[in-house]
Amino acid sequence: MGRLNDIFTKERFLTAISFIYLFAFTSLYIQLPGLYGDNGITPVRLLHIPKPSTVEDFIKEPNLLRLREYLNLDVYTMLELCTLVGGILAFLAAFSEDFRTFGVFLMMWMAYFSAVKVGQVFLWFQWDIMLLEAGFIAILLAKLSASFPVRYSASDAISLWLLRWLLFRLMFSAGVVKLTSNCPAWWGLEALHWHYQSQCIPNPVAWHAHHLPGWMHNFSVASTLIIEILLPLLFFVPLRLVRLFSFYSQLLLQGLIILTGNFNFFNLLTMALCYSLLKDEDFNTRRRKTTGISSRLSNLLSLIIIGVVLVFGGYLFNFRVTPEYTITSSVGFTKAQFNQFLTHAVSYSICAAVALFAIQVYCSLVCALKTQKLWRKCAELAGVVAVGIIGLALLFSSFVPFANLDGQSVEKLPVSVRQIHSQLRPYHLTNAYGLFRRMTGFGGRPEVILEGAPSVEGPWTEYHFRFKPGRVNRTPPVVIPHQPRVDWQLWFAALSQPNDHPWFYNLVYRLLQQEPDVVTILGQVLGS
Repeated sequence: MGRLNDIFTKERFLTAISFIYLFAFTSLYIQLPGLYGDNGITPVRLLHIPKPSTVEDFIKEPNLLRLREYLNLDVYTMLELCTLVGGILAFLAAFSEDFRTFGVFLMMWMAYFSAVKVGQVFLWFQWDIMLLEAGFIAILLAKLSASFPVRYSASDAISLWLLRWLLFRLMFSAGVVKLTSNCPAWWGLEALHWHYQSQCIPNPVAWHAHHLPGWMHNFSVASTLIIEILLPLLFFVPLRLVRLFSFYSQLLLQGLIILTGNFNFFNLLTMALCYSLLKDEDFNTRRRKTTGISSRLSNLLSLIIIGVVLVFGGYLFNFRVTPEYTITSSVGFTKAQFNQFLTHAVSYSICAAVALFAIQVYCSLVCALKTQKLWRKCAELAGVVAVGIIGLALLFSSFVPFANLDGQSVEKLPVSVRQIHSQLRPYHLTNAYGLFRRMTGFGGRPEVILEGAPSVEGPWTEYHFRFKPGRVNRTPPVVIPHQPRVDWQLWFAALSQPNDHPWFYNLVYRLLQQEPDVVTILGQVLGS
């Protein structure tokens, strides 16, 4: 048990992201014909995907579809093959540690990267690029070969730190953009009055959540902003109780989102990233409880830090308990005050990230030097140096999208840092995040309604989708972890103008032709 306890954190993350790859590849594979087939909505055969002239040319864009001519395959068949192989590798890695290797995770990343590169509008979601970013770090975390024993390497701590930094940027950005958008629903804490009915694909629980009391909606919005903006500042506090509090608070938020919505694998991937907040000792149920003075002081300090953050959060949102045992809440700060906080928070976070990363690399080097056998020591040192250099490039690159949160700090970054981001940007290794900047659905839920008829005279019958809201007498479905990508894009289309979504005309054209592959991804035939 002792040796295995040293690798629980990394193995659980690698297992979790393998399952998420499996969900992503499987969900995409069953939609490929209707989306990208020769008679699909956006045929991939129409794209210009040149054959690489040299190895360096391929490295600049490691799109596996560029290698199709070597296998004598057309573009769509190569895309289908990449997705299928990626799904098979993900299945094997999810259920067997022998397949959780550097090569397997590299192949899964390249397969999904290739799909994203040709996926056009249907693969331009934040969770797609987030999977690429987390998946690349998983490559650094995985063992080199199946013949290698499962063990914790000195470089693993650096990779886990990068995952924690990704989680911090994700959550902090998600909270910040809600307020920087100046959306009145977020500033008035009224977003959840509309969210459950206006989200892309509600589930059965969403109906009940929508009918909760108004004060509970307001309190939930305030709590969400506290969890997303304030609590991520605790991610790097080296105290066990603080780490566990951060872990379970984020899990609570993601769990509630899963309970009340259908956001494919996004929240599951976020929960997987939360493993980076834990240490291996947290998985040991037989962990010996320490009762020394240092342990008591650590617990006391942890409780003080947690208490201060929660009280401060309650102060910022004017939490008050009424005689009726309800909780009132409202924003207790101005937009100018928030913008000032954001400018300082972004700058200090970047400085702290550099210092903490340097400390982590130093600790990993010390850990590598303590290795007994010479060959193992050399291997550990080489791993720390390699992962440290790659991690430093990822860290610097991530500063650019993160600094854009306040619109000012990015100009203060060194030119070399911005150049690193520019060079890595095509690989989607560091990205900008922030969902639900502005709440939709005020005064009703807009929907795109498609109708068809055997002739111009009619009768006209509505197309019913398997997942997208349509018939009011149908119970909302449970879709997670699948993402019906046409349904999602139709949600965006309903919020804007037709000219903003040229793919929609292709969809209508394919429906006029009654193209089977396209009709299949809608879920039901005309009028059924």
